[in-house]
Amino acid sequence: MSKINRILRIYLLLMLSGFLFASAVVCRAQTPDAAALLAHSDEYRNGWPSYVLRVKITNYESGKADEEHFFEVSQKGTEKSYIEFLSPREKGQHLLMLGDDMWIYLPDTSRPLRITPLERLSGNASNGDVARTNYAVDYSAVYLRAEKVGAENCYLLELTARRKGSTYQRILYWLRVEDARPVRAEFYLTSGKHIKSATFDAYASIGGRSLLIRMTLYDEIRHNSHSILEYSSIAPRNLPDKLFYQGRTDRF
Repeated sequence: MSKINRILRIYLLLMLSGFLFASAVVCRAQTPDAAALLAHSDEYRNGWPSYVLRVKITNYESGKADEEHFFEVSQKGTEKSYIEFLSPREKGQHLLMLGDDMWIYLPDTSRPLRITPLERLSGNASNGDVARTNYAVDYSAVYLRAEKVGAENCYLLELTARRKGSTYQRILYWLRVEDARPVRAEFYLTSGKHIKSATFDAYASIGGRSLLIRMTLYDEIRHNSHSILEYSSIAPRNLPDKLFYQGRTDRF
């Protein structure tokens, strides 16, 4: 190989290395921060560090409204949730979440019963769908790609459970590019089964914040079933720690 050819070869290799390095830098710079996006998306479902809201769940079977259930949710930080059942048939029932542990209190039992976030609360809504809404705490996030959901440009994140209290093992989560607002989600079990999907349907300005006020959960096992969750009376409130004390005897 002549000296000129060797020089030319070295020059081309250097050019290729520089191009690959520059491409890698550009890709890293353009890849969204999945953890930051997830934390920002949580703000649309958790307006304040301590707050109260009402939830109405309407369940549908084969397109027809089947039943309605009402709840009041008190949330403090990311580890404490207290749910009071308001529907006449369920009056006196309460659900408590502390970290990874959940219990339900029933009027006719002397001790609370331990439950899991995945167990059904009403229709297609599980306990965790209402009590555990801080995904940035429960899941690790990885950015997959950008794609459209309807007319919305979205980032698609893959969330993987990182604690035993996570409701689902894996979530595919579509967030609007312009503001990380949740648009759609798919929920998967440890087995890999796609158990349900969600659309985040409506938001409203409340106390200077944009907050979720309606979402729909679709059963991916029984495709004729879905539930609509409507949120109202959302307001910050200074909640006492005793409300979340597991040993309280005055629940009823």
